[in-house]
Amino acid sequence: MESNKNCPYKSCCNNSTSSRRHSLTTQLTRTARRFSATLVPQLVKLDPLPLLQNYEMLNIRLANAEQLQAAVKGYIIKNSVNFSPIDFEITDANNARVLSASLYPEEMILSNGSKRIFSITFDDTDPEECGTVIAKIRHPLSGMRIFEFLELPCSSVVQITSYADQCDRCQIKLVSNAIFNFLALCSRCHTTRKQWQFINEGKIYAVMRLNGTFFEENSLRLEWTPQANNELRMIVIAYGMTQMVREVFPSLGHIISEKYQQKKW
Repeated sequence: MESNKNCPYKSCCNNSTSSRRHSLTTQLTRTARRFSATLVPQLVKLDPLPLLQNYEMLNIRLANAEQLQAAVKGYIIKNSVNFSPIDFEITDANNARVLSASLYPEEMILSNGSKRIFSITFDDTDPEECGTVIAKIRHPLSGMRIFEFLELPCSSVVQITSYADQCDRCQIKLVSNAIFNFLALCSRCHTTRKQWQFINEGKIYAVMRLNGTFFEENSLRLEWTPQANNELRMIVIAYGMTQMVREVFPSLGHIISEKYQQKKW
């Protein structure tokens, strides 16, 4: 009889416990949704970099040639695809450092002092019908993909696409002049062979070219119009970093490509 008298109480306790658990689960779900709604949008876009609006032109160059030589030597002698960081610097017209970049075997990082702005990972996937992804811009904290550089098939055009809204930001068109190519073969001529134009809705907002003078060789010159927004300026720098590896120092591109191949094995 005593046992039967306690049954309603136990049932009440069980119902109360179940109710509390359900309430707690509901609260946690709501909190997670609020947290997700607040945080996720911040992790799929880059924070603005206002200082870029102060410059019409920047250069990207290798900061320490010995770091490059050590990486190439390690690959040639030991077939090593691992190397110590290789530093680059982004400078203004007066050669004052504005930003810095460091290349690692897994990624390339743009920094403003000690603050990371974004990272770049280089892709080595096989070409697809829509093109080949040559690099991705990633969030500095989450590592989430924000933009990708898609090299379109059978053309000299690279498409920049956003992962957040699946919209195209701009196109990069390679422009090469046959006369410039001929003149560039002459050691006395300070002429660049090619340039990349950043085009949006038919308008050129930025241009990137190889520096052609002797003292600035193996560097890239980035220029943009006053109308270029902050996001586009960061994209231009990101593509410049990519081309420092792929175009200016192709030996680095080969090492990184080999690194990706070894990951697949």
